[in-house]
Amino acid sequence: MPRIHDDHDLLEDDYDEVRPSRRGRNLSVAAKERIAEHSAGRVVQVDRGHVSVLYEGVEYLARFAGSMRGVKVVVGDRVRVKPPRHETDLARVIQRLPRETVLARTGDDDLEDERIVVANADQVVVVIGADYLDGGVGFLERVLVAASAGGLRGAVCVNKCDLAAAGSPDTAAVEGLLARYAAIGVAGVAVSAHTGEGLEALRELLAGRWSAFAGHSGVGKTSLFNQLVPGVDREVGDIGRRGGRHTTVAARAEHVADIDAWLVDTPGIRSFGLGGLAPEDLADHFTELAGLDREVRQAIEAGGEPPASVTIDPVRLRTFRRFLAALRGDEPWDDFDDGRSDGGSGGLVGDGREGDGSAPGGVEGEQ
Repeated sequence: MPRIHDDHDLLEDDYDEVRPSRRGRNLSVAAKERIAEHSAGRVVQVDRGHVSVLYEGVEYLARFAGSMRGVKVVVGDRVRVKPPRHETDLARVIQRLPRETVLARTGDDDLEDERIVVANADQVVVVIGADYLDGGVGFLERVLVAASAGGLRGAVCVNKCDLAAAGSPDTAAVEGLLARYAAIGVAGVAVSAHTGEGLEALRELLAGRWSAFAGHSGVGKTSLFNQLVPGVDREVGDIGRRGGRHTTVAARAEHVADIDAWLVDTPGIRSFGLGGLAPEDLADHFTELAGLDREVRQAIEAGGEPPASVTIDPVRLRTFRRFLAALRGDEPWDDFDDGRSDGGSGGLVGDGREGDGSAPGGVEGEQ
């Protein structure tokens, strides 16, 4: 089994309160009963060892009780909380409750050391830029697989649509991409955080759910977050030759009251490895292949053509085979990491264009 860690771009990974106790973590029956008496809250931020918890409608800065030694939390975790006893006291997190969903990644496809990005979210919304689709679709496919494996719904948001002129090849590529994913049940929207285009459709997608935004630095996650959450003004960075700089360094959940939604802005992620997934389980997370007989799946994995009864987009089939090769160790990561370092994604957009290897540039700030 892969080891599981909690992920906030490796910034919140070590804090004194959660170091394993020398005496172990076995609690007495009485201690467990006392813990169970306390109500549950929800972690809304973890930043360099500090945790903020929403408890009975109030957000508290909290510390970890001794019962939490060796246990880590991430944004979205449900935890039992002991409220502060006086004005100068801090709330205490005394227990992490079982996770219903997780979005986990590894640093590379040949690593099994998973890190959790967010827990108990309903869906992950993958944000990619309309000005650099080839560089984002490989990342999108990886996150969709991880979301399926972790029990989350996946969705796609194409931002910066104001940079694609109406009727241009770029606009057609965006429309084709959204149609391809809609055909397999993945909801998608095209938006512009700069002009406000498509934001109402995005709000409908988010309404009533806990949603995590995921994407490369520079695609506009934080700009969208600022548009969607009234009164929040998270820092937005400039975009350079190799993409945006990391301005979001800690995940944070915010409530959008008028649509009853919680949004989690996560740090930009350069790579999204699937090393925690066994190669033989990969097909379970491609909708078109999930229900096939074992023999049929094995034939497709070996390079055979799908039977006539199976409808799968050629781009998706190629993506599946490349991911499978990486998980088996047959192809190096750099051949198709995310399109930023190896000359694009090899036409993953599916419009006949090949990735040209260029990173987004020349735009000041996220759009």
